[in-house]
Formats: sequence, structure tokens, C-alpha cells
Amino acid sequence: MLEKLNHYRQNFSFPLNRPKKSSSQYRFEWINDLKQLKEVQKFRAEQFSEQFGIQFENGLDQDLYDLDCEHAVLRDKWSNEIVAYTRLKHFQGHELAQSYSAQEFDVSAFEHLSNIVEIGRTCVHPRYRNGRALSTLWLNLAPTVLWKMKAKHLIGCVSIRLEDNLARAYYTHQYIRQLPRHQLIQVAAKPSFEPNYPQFSFPQDERIPKLFQVYLSMNARLSAQAYHDVDFNCLDYFVMVDMNEAIKQIVFKKKIMR
Repeated sequence: MLEKLNHYRQNFSFPLNRPKKSSSQYRFEWINDLKQLKEVQKFRAEQFSEQFGIQFENGLDQDLYDLDCEHAVLRDKWSNEIVAYTRLKHFQGHELAQSYSAQEFDVSAFEHLSNIVEIGRTCVHPRYRNGRALSTLWLNLAPTVLWKMKAKHLIGCVSIRLEDNLARAYYTHQYIRQLPRHQLIQVAAKPSFEPNYPQFSFPQDERIPKLFQVYLSMNARLSAQAYHDVDFNCLDYFVMVDMNEAIKQIVFKKKIMR
């Protein structure tokens, strides 16, 4: 889907004797050839089709940034299937106009910052969306983000679909707007979008999605304004993580997951 450039978001084979899910169940790796890149493009297309109801040309989610990003995957050791994915792009503040985030949000206030890493296209196989796989992926990204890229800040967009999900989108939006000031970041969407109060809802609609929870657990700050991505029919929120704060959480989570 080449016209949808640089959007940042997300057959099984299982052995008979499948062990209990744990962090040791997964294998982390970086993509380093075109064959593997096509595999993750197929994985992304499958996840985004399931999540947003989108059809991709040739069954691949491709854009012009793929050849200029670092691609990370988490695999199930036993089936070898990809269970979680994200990609990274390094920027200096004056380069942020080239980022995807700049297409949806006014990021000019960050032009003075250095060593910014934009995370995008994040997606997780529905069978593994309990938060553990995504947390394991983040933990494995840390060495590259901290030492190779020397990141001081992480940025990106986190999304919630609207189709058949209006109530949850509304309550997620209200939840974000009511976050404490230290968890919010003043970034204007271009333009902003306000979801309507739903005609009906269920108690589970008041729970925010797992990916939002993961970011907030890393002391991320979210924009109170949402951008309506028409192509994916979802709401995007700008997210920013100070790496000093994230490191504290990474160390804490490593202790827990031992």
C-alpha cells in the first residue's frame, strides 16, 4: 500500500507439546536481508488487515521508509512465527520534518532536541497481545536504542481503531485527556479530532488498549489531541518517551521477568 507512506502502527503452526508462555519462549532478532524484510511486510499486512480491515497490494505492507529503518522482530522459538514487530529510525531535531509523526502532529517544538528515535509500524499477533510479548520486544531493543543510536528520546504514534470500536475509542480518548499533567505532552494534531459520545457501550470498552498501557508503564507522555487517520480509520496519538525515565522501567521489568 505505497500511497499510505510511513504509517506507524501492528497460518499458524504450533507443536503438540507447547510450553507455557514466558519470556524464554521468544527469540529476538534484527532483520538483515530483503527476504526477511518481505516476511515482516507480510506480517504487518496481516495484522493491520485484521485490526483495521485494510487490504494491501500483493499482501504486503510496504512504504518508502522500509529500506532506511532498523527492523526488529520477536519470534516464537517453537513455531518460528513472528509474534511482534517494530522498526526504528534515528533523527536529529532539525530532521523531524521528515518523520511520519510530522505528517500528523506539529513537532516543531522538538527541533532543538538531539538523538531522537522514532518507533513505528508496531504490531503484535493477536494470540500474543497480553502485553508480555511487546514488553519482551522493548527490553531487547534497549541495547541498540541506548548505545548504538544513543537515543535520548523515543517518539511515535499509538493508535486505536474506530470501526466497530467507537465506544472504546471514546473512553480511551477521555482517559488520555484526564491523565496527570506529567503524562501529557502539548503537541497539536493537524487537525485534531474529537470522538463522539457512544450511543451504547459495555464495561470492557472503558479499558484502554494494551499498547497504550505499555507506553504509559514506560513513563511515556501522550498527546491529549488525536489525529484521525482516514486510511486506517483510527485515532493516532503522539507519544514521547524520555529515555532516562524508560531506563528505570526497563531495569525494573528485567528484575521482574527473571
